[in-house]
Amino acid sequence: MFGFIRPVKPELRVKEADRFQQVYCGLCHAIRARYGRFFTFFLSYDMTFFALVAGCGEEETAPPCRKRCDAHPVAGHACAQSDAALALAADVSVLLTYHKLQDSLADEKGARRAIAAVLCRLAKRGYQKARARLPEADSEMVQALCDLQTLEREKCASMDRAADASARMTAAVVPRTGDARERVLRQMFYHIGRWVYLLDAAQDVKEDMEQGGYNPVVLRYDLRAPDLTAVRQPLERTLERSLADICMAYDLLDVRRDADLIRNIIFLGMPLATRQVLDGTYQMNGGRGKHGSL
Repeated sequence: MFGFIRPVKPELRVKEADRFQQVYCGLCHAIRARYGRFFTFFLSYDMTFFALVAGCGEEETAPPCRKRCDAHPVAGHACAQSDAALALAADVSVLLTYHKLQDSLADEKGARRAIAAVLCRLAKRGYQKARARLPEADSEMVQALCDLQTLEREKCASMDRAADASARMTAAVVPRTGDARERVLRQMFYHIGRWVYLLDAAQDVKEDMEQGGYNPVVLRYDLRAPDLTAVRQPLERTLERSLADICMAYDLLDVRRDADLIRNIIFLGMPLATRQVLDGTYQMNGGRGKHGSL
């Protein structure tokens, strides 16, 4: 994912902000334990959100533990205890990271393509382990990525078709349980994927126009300059449509833990990111130079 999914800190209580940080650190340790240090460099707030949602059906929240890491080598840092949700989020993070690198390898040119090729080779072994753990999810992701790359080669001007392919990749991360909860979560993560893809396309308009990269927003609205002012209203409507479906899916979930934190991210954080990208004020990691701290 791309870093757009994060809470609005001023609206969080202290314990909720601490909990988000603890899950972020717990996920980092889970990735490191299962796949090594390499994949921790791709840790994101988006996958922290996934870990929160994956575990939101649990009744209890285990007390945090303290662990040392490269960022906190002496005193250690409070982090969430390892559980099934963090293990699943670690596996999903590795799958999505590898497929994102594969997509970059197909899209980029020159030095960037060379870097993507090196990263893909470094990620291959971890990806194979994650694929063995989540074979059905990986199969869906591979098919969705192939469909997306076909649309990119064709310079498809349909935002919906391009976003659908990306959305199917994120829907694939939901565990197969065959019950109503799976259907609700698939709906939620399908529209999260759609929203992230279109928001990222809007964010990258200037760069893609300068470099000649594929961008469905540019093609759909036949943009001649990297200015979203004239198309902001229809673009905002299509993004809000996915946000509305995400909110409805959340309301159908039986959320037993981290409800206020998850609600803050969905109902406040994601709409805020939408407005900031469309008005040109969005900054990765809230404008901070270092990832990992709200």
